[in-house]
Amino acid sequence: MSEENFLPEPTEEMLAEHNLNALRQLRQRYLQDCDWTQMPDSPLSAEKKTEWQTYRQALRDITLTATSCSDVIWPDTPS
Repeated sequence: MSEENFLPEPTEEMLAEHNLNALRQLRQRYLQDCDWTQMPDSPLSAEKKTEWQTYRQALRDITLTATSCSDVIWPDTPS
């Protein structure tokens, strides 16, 4: 008895959803890496905190325009 592949061929919709999920996961890692900047005991000045808030919002907005990691224009990380 031969083994057959019972998985369906991926559709364009399946691939698009996979790409969007990968993008969301990567974005989530970037957001988690800078969570500390928004904590009440963060050592950042109010100005720097605002810069990080703007950066984090830009990260959240990425999925409004990008559909995969390859077509993202990542925002610049505050210094």
